[in-house]
Amino acid sequence: MYDLLIRSMNDQLTAEEDKQLQQALKRSSELREEKIKLNKVGKLLSSRNYSFSDGFRSRVMQAVSDEKKGKVISMDFSRNFTSMFNRIAISGVVVILLLVISLYISHGSLNINTFTGVDPISEDNLISVLLYEK
Repeated sequence: MYDLLIRSMNDQLTAEEDKQLQQALKRSSELREEKIKLNKVGKLLSSRNYSFSDGFRSRVMQAVSDEKKGKVISMDFSRNFTSMFNRIAISGVVVILLLVISLYISHGSLNINTFTGVDPISEDNLISVLLYEK
């Protein structure tokens, strides 16, 4: 019955279908509520005024024609790629800055040993490491 109700909004129903719909509306409060909702949506959509830029119709019809002929609709790859690259690059820079800040907070300085994770080796310790034999 719901499909019949929707069809009645757009098309003319046969006498038998209209009779069935009216009987169903009398019996079902849910169907009556749906009809009220559909009427509200219809009024809302009919009150809208859409305007398109010049040449919109011809561009759409050209795209449809090209699609039917099997042509591939061209995309602006460079614009999409640039937009995607900018997003990824900005995210990467933010992550690097967060890592540098966390290293500074955890070690208290930003020297080469902090970035490599190596503890500074004094000359005394270096000599003992180099002379160590197994």
